[in-house]
Amino acid sequence: MTDAALPVTEQAVSEFVTDYFDSLDATIHKEGRRWEVSIPKDANTELSLDETVVQLVTHPEEADNDAVALTPGSDLFEQIVDDAVTHAPIGSLALTGDDVNFDDPDYVVGESTEVTNQQFTPYYDRHALCVLFDVGIETVSEYQCEMLKIGAVDLADYESRPQLAQTYLKYLEQTSTRPSEGNHRLTDGELTEAIAACREMVRVEIDSNIEDIREKATRAASVEIEEYRQYLQQRRDELRAEKQQLSEQIDELSTAIDTASERTDRLKRLRERKQFRDELADLRDELDGVRDSLNQGMPQRRAEIQDRHALTVRIRPVTATIVTHERGELDVSVRTDDCSATLTCDYAVGIGTLSRPTCDQCGTELDAQNPVEISPLKTTGRQCCGQ
Repeated sequence: MTDAALPVTEQAVSEFVTDYFDSLDATIHKEGRRWEVSIPKDANTELSLDETVVQLVTHPEEADNDAVALTPGSDLFEQIVDDAVTHAPIGSLALTGDDVNFDDPDYVVGESTEVTNQQFTPYYDRHALCVLFDVGIETVSEYQCEMLKIGAVDLADYESRPQLAQTYLKYLEQTSTRPSEGNHRLTDGELTEAIAACREMVRVEIDSNIEDIREKATRAASVEIEEYRQYLQQRRDELRAEKQQLSEQIDELSTAIDTASERTDRLKRLRERKQFRDELADLRDELDGVRDSLNQGMPQRRAEIQDRHALTVRIRPVTATIVTHERGELDVSVRTDDCSATLTCDYAVGIGTLSRPTCDQCGTELDAQNPVEISPLKTTGRQCCGQ
């Protein structure tokens, strides 16, 4: 995955709800997509599910009559998320060197150079907070986005740790992975500050999503405003034509009244002319209103349309986990056909390499563009000091 995010799919909903029910010591009997759920009366929750049948479906209307629909965006899922926001305990876990697989470093390239061993030596523990957020970006119109997103910050300096968020996300997706438990505790103030830092990390990461949806909503609002403007212009033209037609009919009636010889005929035409004049007055009022709207830029309707297409961004913390991870040194043993060497760098479990080995001759960092070369006396970079 390219970023620490889970789309709110049926699988994500199923895994999240299952984990949350487990945290409440709920009993779940699963028969395919139908679950019978019972939550203990003393559980720390506002949910009331006693032998309730929950059914995983794509759309709420697909649920059986005796079941409650569980699907992204369903009432039950929103209730569970809201409950988790309020009642979910802070979890804790520990990541050690035994929990990770070390990838071959990018500075070892070439058929004649290979990594023979990697050995991690832990020196101390570091603590971070990983927070799962329910993120929603929506307008009253059709544009919306919903995801479960991970943020992680170091508890020593509240700096973002996106690599650790990635690691924790993989842990959520791979339920078979069970790191050992940690026991670090936070004060209310530390927790509040750490969650705020995680939320800011997530907010920055979703800026592009927000801008994309905002642009779509703005275009939709502009189209709607222009369509309304065209409607007003068409209505103005129609009213002008109706006004002209009524004026001509009134003139004809006035002529007929002046030349009428019978009193009864004259009174009938007078009543018709009065009715037409009343209709003409109404037309003029409507025409004046349409002209005013066009001349003033339709402020009220424009505001209504823009409000309807305005974005609402929701970033709700759902669960929080204190992750204790080891930091130390990683020794990478490398050899060629006739030489070998050990390169050492700072390493954090769950985050990765914190520093890079350097060329013995000039101190330039080794990387994919400056891979390592080994000689009997030293290790150098192929780009910076290679033969």
